[in-house]
Amino acid sequence: MIALFVILMIGWMALLFLFCLQRLEIRSIEKQLEAILTQDTNELVHAENGSLSKLIGRINELLKETRQSRTNYRSKSRRLEQMMTNISHDLRTPMTSAMGYLNLVLHSDLSEADKEKGIRIVEQRLIRLEELIDSFFEFSKMISGDRRPKTEPVNLTEVLQESMANYFDDFCGQEREVIFRCDWPKLMIESNRNMLMRVFDNLVGNAYKHGTGNLVVTVTQAEGICLTFENELHVQELDTDAIFDEFYTTDMSRTKGNTGLGLAIAKQFTQLLGGTISAEYDGNIFCVKMEFQRYGSMPQ
Repeated sequence: MIALFVILMIGWMALLFLFCLQRLEIRSIEKQLEAILTQDTNELVHAENGSLSKLIGRINELLKETRQSRTNYRSKSRRLEQMMTNISHDLRTPMTSAMGYLNLVLHSDLSEADKEKGIRIVEQRLIRLEELIDSFFEFSKMISGDRRPKTEPVNLTEVLQESMANYFDDFCGQEREVIFRCDWPKLMIESNRNMLMRVFDNLVGNAYKHGTGNLVVTVTQAEGICLTFENELHVQELDTDAIFDEFYTTDMSRTKGNTGLGLAIAKQFTQLLGGTISAEYDGNIFCVKMEFQRYGSMPQ
């Protein structure tokens, strides 16, 4: 009987000892969690011993998931804020152009034919402005919700020509040209026309604002549809890896009051449309390369 009593006492003391260890472990976990949650650090809970290793492992998994969700939320919020800024920035371009032509029509001694031409240009700029405004909420929801844009078969050649035409007068005013090299009047891709127009507008506009000489736009076909936008650019340094980042600007663009958002928008929209975009800078020649998948068979 005495031996049995001794064995029971030893067992009870062992259980009590394990219970005390687990209480200490739980208190340690509570303190670690409190510190992690209040300090917003990337630390994880660690164990003093292995008695609660499964529980601690699950807690650490939840911590990682929570941090990832928080990071995604902050990223979406920043992207939405940047998109609102980007759209506001882009709205100024057609508005400023329309106001300039309107002022010319109202306060210059023009012939009736020239006035009519100016009014038509104002109408085109206002239509473009209306399209941008209509697209604002669609774009912001798309960026904030990581949703794919609504797409349909789009003639890439037609959209590209329309975008270049929007800057025809601007380039001519500087005695520059937009040289278009494309052997296919109809190249179909699965895309969103408004977003694709924004991409091309930003690339052509970037070349006009910051480049010199002619802009050469070339379209070729291999596995997909490849586009290049080439123009001269004279800057001391150009980080082609960062050129598409938000608010990246060169010394030249800073002197012109540019916010550095145009190429960031171009990259963001190109990726949403399933395309790729990159840049090269060699011998004062700045080149943006794009590629999209063809829709249907390759044209002859």
